[in-house]
Amino acid sequence: MIMSADKIKKQAATAVDEASTTARDELEALKSQLEHFLNAHVVPPISDAANAAVTNAREIAEHQKTTVATSVSAKPFLSIAISFVAGFVLGRLSR
Repeated sequence: MIMSADKIKKQAATAVDEASTTARDELEALKSQLEHFLNAHVVPPISDAANAAVTNAREIAEHQKTTVATSVSAKPFLSIAISFVAGFVLGRLSR
């Protein structure tokens, strides 16, 4: 019962092809499961957190805008003086 070298070679090639196909199919299934998991469990919380951060940043910016407007209207001459000094210093630094 000696097998010929060609027959052994063909069997080995068939086994490698089957293993390769099985591995490829398993990787595709794993990829699909990972994409589903990410879309269902990871992306929504990250999106919600990003939206909350944007909302908080807008609220903080609006609050700061109101604070600055109040300060400027309370002390207009001091605000003009500070703006002049800041403009002068920035003008000198930009040369």
